[in-house]
Amino acid sequence: MTAIDTEGVLELMRDVGAGLCETFWQSEPVVEVDEMWAAFHRVDGAASDLLRQGLAARYPGIAWADGELSEAHAKSGEYWICDAIDGALQFLRTIPNWCMSLTLMREGVAVFTAIYDAMHDEMFHALWGHGAFYNGKAIRVSKRQDHYMGIVASSQPPFATRHGSATQKAGESLSAMLRDVAAARNLGPTSLQLAYVACGRLDAFWQYGEDGYNCIGGSLLIREAGGVTTQADGQPYHLTSASIAAAPPGVHASMLQRLQGVAAA
Repeated sequence: MTAIDTEGVLELMRDVGAGLCETFWQSEPVVEVDEMWAAFHRVDGAASDLLRQGLAARYPGIAWADGELSEAHAKSGEYWICDAIDGALQFLRTIPNWCMSLTLMREGVAVFTAIYDAMHDEMFHALWGHGAFYNGKAIRVSKRQDHYMGIVASSQPPFATRHGSATQKAGESLSAMLRDVAAARNLGPTSLQLAYVACGRLDAFWQYGEDGYNCIGGSLLIREAGGVTTQADGQPYHLTSASIAAAPPGVHASMLQRLQGVAAA
């Protein structure tokens, strides 16, 4: 088991984030799809390389996960999961609503995570069994007891056009939740919205579609902040889950009833 210098990792993320901010402010909106992909691979790839090199120098025994992981691989050894730019479309359109996420997995379990909103210098991090923090201060989920009249958020399924079932569930669940809550929002980066649940800014977040790279770290953050994260059907959440529902305990219980009622219908 590798010991992690938490502050050292957070400082590395801040350094790389500063470079991304500089690139962001010097950019023009990218509109064409082919140009967007090329720009994404160039900017995200460079930031990922810097993080990978910095972590490899500090922790040569920890692997780096590239691309999709099989379920078997996802449960073995120690490895980093990184999304250098969660919210890449916003970044490429020069919308200042993106973040960075980095998570250390150990035998299939997230044991450390950092979610960094570099544009606003907001760092969220958690270490298994040691709590969740915002810019160094301990955080907790909101005190709401159910989702009714709460402020909640959801995101569309990743690559929605490829996953018709997840897209249908997303639409039906949003329609159902809108009848219950004060407001439902999509605030962009998935990992950052989960961080907002962890610190009480949002009362709940749910999403259909597999998005483990962006959700697994947030699930640890919420757990350490006193919340609950499962799949939308109530099953345990893991890296390859096809949905996520995250909230304080009472909110999670009532939200799950609503989501499961939609699924049954």
